[in-house]
Amino acid sequence: MKQLLAISVSTILCAAAHTPAYGQTSDVLLIPDSGPLLGRVWAMSPVDGSLVNNQFILPDARLTQPIQIVDSGRRTLLVTDETARAVYEYAPNGSYLGTLAAGLEGAYGICMKDGAAFVTSGFSNNLGGKIYRIALDGSAPTVFSDWAGIGDPRGIAPYGAGFLVGNSTDDDLEVVTATGSVVPVPFFNSDGIASLNFPQQIHDIGGGNYMVVGFSAPWGIYFFDASAINYASYRAPEVFLSPRGAYILANGEILYTGGTRIDRFSTKTYLNTNIVNQLGSSFRWVTRYTPPAPCVGDLNGDGSVNASDLATVLGAWGSADPIADLDDDGTVAASDLAIVLGAWGACAG
Repeated sequence: MKQLLAISVSTILCAAAHTPAYGQTSDVLLIPDSGPLLGRVWAMSPVDGSLVNNQFILPDARLTQPIQIVDSGRRTLLVTDETARAVYEYAPNGSYLGTLAAGLEGAYGICMKDGAAFVTSGFSNNLGGKIYRIALDGSAPTVFSDWAGIGDPRGIAPYGAGFLVGNSTDDDLEVVTATGSVVPVPFFNSDGIASLNFPQQIHDIGGGNYMVVGFSAPWGIYFFDASAINYASYRAPEVFLSPRGAYILANGEILYTGGTRIDRFSTKTYLNTNIVNQLGSSFRWVTRYTPPAPCVGDLNGDGSVNASDLATVLGAWGSADPIADLDDDGTVAASDLAIVLGAWGACAG
């Protein structure tokens, strides 16, 4: 690869004042930050990677080591947490809604398929990991794929009727069928020395092609076609540090995360640009998110107008609470109650 031309460092010690994600309407890239005592989610521009909000989800007592965040498909967000071994659900405004699953062997990568969440366990103390199927109806998680004797599943992405999964034990990319069995012959057999090592995030980038992030040396970002041909690789020096997550920006550059940094680089000039270098942060995987259209009456963002929203209006009765004052007349009153009752039920879309 060509030599690194320049590094532009933009250190953001406290990137932006606290701005809750209420009213977020445009697409953003969501990046969990698992740094000590930070446990939050950042939002960046999918166009050029610039900062949108450094507290899309605020630090709370739950998020200890968040890894990946995805759209649940029901107007909410799901976040995996490796050390909490749980999957949490948040509203589009970043507020906590509930715990979807807890007590897992681990919670690392996540993707949605057929209306359910599929979650990899990650590190398993060499016992062999698991992939869980987690329904969104509150029922107990089930083991979809048992990796005993196979390795530790990390990144996961839909692949045909099943999944493409990174194995951090032998560095291969495995194919998991629709019934959860691991195909004996991997999609890509890596030596872990000169090629992909410690696969992390996996992106389906269309046309049967995949982008895979390799965390350990020779760290880099690897591209594979439908025939498992590694048709492009970007390593040091254009990839400045060990990456965990990555995304192809609308400007053609590749944004990637690693340690305290969020960087981007050009695949044409190989110029690496630092976007964020936040002391104490530990940035993880990158997911594009399209916020849902506003749902009138859904005051807590859980995707439905229900008793909790009714309770909010009644609890704010007679006040000027801007959340419960749905008609913006300055007072929470009968007109706001009528709006909630008229919109009762699941939000569209």
